[in-house]
Amino acid sequence: MLSILCTTIVLFVNFTNCLLFDGHPSNSTVRAKRAASLICIVEFDTTFTSQYKLKWKKDGEYIATGDIVREDLKIQHNFIVTINEDNNRPKRIIYNIFFYSVLNSDRGFYQCDVFGNNSLLLESDKAFLNVLQIPHDKYPLCTSYKDVYTEGDDVMLFCASEYTEPPVTLRWNDGVTHVVEIVDGETARLQKRLIANPDLNGYKAVCSMTNVQIPDLNRNCTTQPLTIYYKPRVSIPQTGLISAGKQAFFICDTTANPAVTRYTWLPLPPLDNKEYNIDNTGHILMLYNPTIKHDGTVITCTAENQIGSSSTSVTLMIQSDTRNDVTVKSQTKDSVIIDVNENNKSHGNDTLNKETSSGLSTDVIVIITVACVVLLVIIVMIPVYYYCLCSRNITRNQTTTIVHQPEVYFEPRDRMTLPLPRTRDATIWRRSFAAQAPDDKEVDAMYLEIQSNHYIYAATSRSNTMR
Repeated sequence: MLSILCTTIVLFVNFTNCLLFDGHPSNSTVRAKRAASLICIVEFDTTFTSQYKLKWKKDGEYIATGDIVREDLKIQHNFIVTINEDNNRPKRIIYNIFFYSVLNSDRGFYQCDVFGNNSLLLESDKAFLNVLQIPHDKYPLCTSYKDVYTEGDDVMLFCASEYTEPPVTLRWNDGVTHVVEIVDGETARLQKRLIANPDLNGYKAVCSMTNVQIPDLNRNCTTQPLTIYYKPRVSIPQTGLISAGKQAFFICDTTANPAVTRYTWLPLPPLDNKEYNIDNTGHILMLYNPTIKHDGTVITCTAENQIGSSSTSVTLMIQSDTRNDVTVKSQTKDSVIIDVNENNKSHGNDTLNKETSSGLSTDVIVIITVACVVLLVIIVMIPVYYYCLCSRNITRNQTTTIVHQPEVYFEPRDRMTLPLPRTRDATIWRRSFAAQAPDDKEVDAMYLEIQSNHYIYAATSRSNTMR
């Protein structure tokens, strides 16, 4: 019994010594979505290789036995396994795993094993398939934490990518760069933090994705425009320097999101309602007749929306008319002189007032009189002008009258040649004629030439008429 066991051990040792790998799979680096291949070559001690089984395993798990892929990998597998004999060396087997489109998940350590009688006989060296992984086409993704922010809020923006080996680099358009780390085991993410303010309303951030080992990998994404709610920004572009007696307008200029819902104007000290007006929109105020007493008045406009309200003010500086001041001073001086000359009698002032009033009344009367005369002249000239320019009988030479010559033609009334009369007492020769008067509206007169010797008179007839 012992001899039989020893013989078996010797045969087994000889058997394993003749079974060996003539070629081990080697490390390989390949870019995702491209083809790759791993090969191991086994040399057997016999031509009856069917008694052996070859298997491929990845990261310690078998994925194929012979040329059959594991059942749970058949649906998603992207590789095939082949077994080929070397024609020149029948005991030599080439075992190949071929990836026709390498995926990111194919990255790992691969090994070729030989089994005999369900026992592991040989293991090849491990080969590392290094896949330059490319993120899915949907990456990078740019998102924001919220759709709407209010002024003063923290704005959180994110740029995310699929985690790959080697890792990608994400960069914001403002130059902030970060080599991303794993988040939730599958996603790499870059964050951007801002403080919401009116200038960020409509802002869009751009993020780029690159990989130093894949030069042509360069993708971008853009966040949705930010919506920032803020209270109104208010300004009054007009200055407070205005002339006395002239209307003045003040506009309350605002920018806000959402829109302004109410405008409020507040003058200090308060003005009478008859001294100013506010338009229907509420953001324009008009002073009717500013005077010196309004100098120093502060006018404040307040705009309000659902976020809050803001105000701005302008101070009135009334500029008087220098010419009017001189006139007033002159009149005052004259009044004083009159009062002195008249020994401060009241009738002196009355006389001045009467003269001034009379002077003003005279000016008004003269203006009205001149206006009436001009109006009367215009009324009289209109028909004359019309008659002179529009009359049909206008001519430069008033002594010459133009008379138009009509076309005259003769025709017998019955279109027959009349017989000559034999006796003057029995026949009357009547001759008919017609004249074609022009229908021109400018023709008011015409003349006809008629030869009287064409008429034959009968001594006993009273019908010597011409037609």
